[in-house]
Amino acid sequence: MDAERLLKLLRISVRECVASSGSVAVAYSGGVDSALVERIARECADTRAYTCAVRGAYDHGRAPLMAEESGVSLRMVDLDREALVELVRKACGILGTADPMRVAYSVPIICVVDACGEDVVLVGSGADELFGGYAKYLDDGDPERSMAADLVKMQAETEALDAHARSAGKRLCAPFASGEIIRFARGLPTGRKLGGGERKIVLREAAKALGVLSHDRPKKAAQYSSGVLKEMRRTAREEGADLGDWTARIASEGRRIP
Repeated sequence: MDAERLLKLLRISVRECVASSGSVAVAYSGGVDSALVERIARECADTRAYTCAVRGAYDHGRAPLMAEESGVSLRMVDLDREALVELVRKACGILGTADPMRVAYSVPIICVVDACGEDVVLVGSGADELFGGYAKYLDDGDPERSMAADLVKMQAETEALDAHARSAGKRLCAPFASGEIIRFARGLPTGRKLGGGERKIVLREAAKALGVLSHDRPKKAAQYSSGVLKEMRRTAREEGADLGDWTARIASEGRRIP
């Protein structure tokens, strides 16, 4: 029943995001969150998925396979070093921070916004914060409090990313972060989100009911699965810098790697 309710609310949210747009882009990793959003978006609009990743990264190999098996129209955008560093610079400006983790998480989303031709970009953001997707919640004495705090940060970042999208004549929307889904998630017992080492329990049930192939795949945060954080660390190391210092320097200098 919970899974059915979530699917109903997510369909409503996706339709509201799509509105009158005939085609939409989905920031797609092949993971359960983005795959669920893509599957539902396909019900009401022409949909193209975009994956931005460093060659050799987990998403670079997984996303095309998941897309092919699921009938997803996918465009892969390879992040070489020059492109990555420019996106890091841009992310720092958009988010107003040089925090490497926050920047690395946002780089693939910014890449999709910049690369797509569609005027609406859908993201899976919010699913982890609402339904207990991060491993840290399993050992948290008060996971609901931590999830609520993380949701506030996610909403602020999504607003900043949407502002960037709007500056390019596009819109960015996080269907999971609708008011109705937030209320639904807050009304669920914690055990329907986390338990027995499992995370996002009800969301995975919803994805399975819809036939999403990645419903049981392990969670990999975007900054890691895209290879962005690893490449940032490698670049910083080659320049003899600490990652935090390197990111701050990119932000302040606004330069490209030679």
